[in-house]
Amino acid sequence: MGFSMLSKITKLLVLSFIICPVANGQDGRFTLVPKGGQVPFEATCFDDVATAKLLTWKEFLAQELSHKCDFEKEKLTLDYDLELQNLRISLEETLARHRVEVDTRDKELEDLRKIIKKDRKVNMPVVIVASVVGGIALGFAGAYAIKQVVD
Repeated sequence: MGFSMLSKITKLLVLSFIICPVANGQDGRFTLVPKGGQVPFEATCFDDVATAKLLTWKEFLAQELSHKCDFEKEKLTLDYDLELQNLRISLEETLARHRVEVDTRDKELEDLRKIIKKDRKVNMPVVIVASVVGGIALGFAGAYAIKQVVD
């Protein structure tokens, strides 16, 4: 099925290339004909405005495409500038947020350092020994007080 369809399409293409005549382009001729005049060849007539449009069509098209190209170029430049400006704003916001976070962290570290310095002033072994000695002294004082009350 697929091969027979492909062969039919191929035959159609080959026949269309053989049967269709080749288009030959010519430079063409141009002459001004007075009103009611005759030309020595078959012609199509244009008025002055149509002739001017035909003669200036290439320049007009080149100018139009040049303006379109400039417009697209300016549009791309403005898009790029806007994107760059948005990236700069985003960068500034990120840097400001980072600065706040770093300042907050530094303040917390400084507060923790102060707390550690205060804790270092208290000598833990001395506190433990003093607590034990004080407890023993209170125990003896209590025992002595109870003994005095009982006697």
